[in-house]
Amino acid sequence: MKRKYLSELKEKLVSYQASKKDMDDILSDYDQLYEDALASGKSDVEVWQMLGNPEEIVDELRDTLQQKREKNIKTKIIAVMPFISLIVFFFLGFYQGLWHPGWLVFLAIPMSAILLQTRLKDGLVALMPFLSVIIFLILGWGYGLWNPGWMVFLSIPVVAILLNTNIKDLPVAISPFVAVITFMILGFYYDLWNPGWLVFLIIPMLGILHEKNIVKLIIYELSFVIAIGFYLYMGYVENTWTFGALGFLLPVAMGLIFGDIHIMVGDLNGIERKKAITMVSMILVAIGIFLSLGFGLGGWAWAWQVFLLIPVTAIILFDKFRLTAIMPFIAVILFFSLGYFLGLFHISWLAFLLIPITAIIENA
Repeated sequence: MKRKYLSELKEKLVSYQASKKDMDDILSDYDQLYEDALASGKSDVEVWQMLGNPEEIVDELRDTLQQKREKNIKTKIIAVMPFISLIVFFFLGFYQGLWHPGWLVFLAIPMSAILLQTRLKDGLVALMPFLSVIIFLILGWGYGLWNPGWMVFLSIPVVAILLNTNIKDLPVAISPFVAVITFMILGFYYDLWNPGWLVFLIIPMLGILHEKNIVKLIIYELSFVIAIGFYLYMGYVENTWTFGALGFLLPVAMGLIFGDIHIMVGDLNGIERKKAITMVSMILVAIGIFLSLGFGLGGWAWAWQVFLLIPVTAIILFDKFRLTAIMPFIAVILFFSLGYFLGLFHISWLAFLLIPITAIIENA
């Protein structure tokens, strides 16, 4: 009877096209279960009832077998991708003379692993660094657009935000990246570094839209509009940009009046107080350096990098120090500085490789 039971079970597994390894494992397990049941004094009929009909067993194992089969196929594709990439690379090189940029086909190795072994949303986020590199190199080698082609790397955090942020929070979440892109286009193509930097004000202006008090919302938005208008008037008409910047004290004053801007340092003690003072100081220093470099040296095109010191300082002060956390900011500074000052955008993108390298070293 046991032989008949296992024979029927095998027949069902074969009809489902289970792999030989899966069939051997399942048949071995049920052989042992059958023997154990007989040893406990059960009859063949009782054993059949206890273990279940072979057809029912295969139905219950169907999902597991399907997942194993799909995983096996995916594993095989990932395993052969290095060889496929090598074949394509040599074909492009020998027959088309495309050794460069034909080497980009090797990026298919990690990309295939990401596509086949991660969920769709996580896979898209993980793929963006590779897609960004490919697009960046095409823009650079194909069209000489190393700058501002580097802005494609901003798609990495933007895609992550789009896929992991509530719709109502999206405008504020992506506004910093939209501001950077707009600022760079205005600067590089129209030489409007100043007053182009005003686009960064869309960040707080969009954030204010979450204010539930309509009167406060309108007053806040008007204060920004008035400040921007005053700045532009004093700059273009009176040619006193520095004096015009005082207009931005208006939205700050509104924040103080409404109580939305307040300093709580006095309520903190010891090390927390020192951290808060350091953080506020860094924000003020960064703003001061940015405006000084912009007005004094005309460095609007590169002075924005000082603002990266703000999140770096926050990470160092309020989180456990990890080089991995601040490496993205260091990589951006290295990438842009080498590209802008030395004209090395075509290779400075390698600075972004410091991010995964650091992560591997710290977590090894």
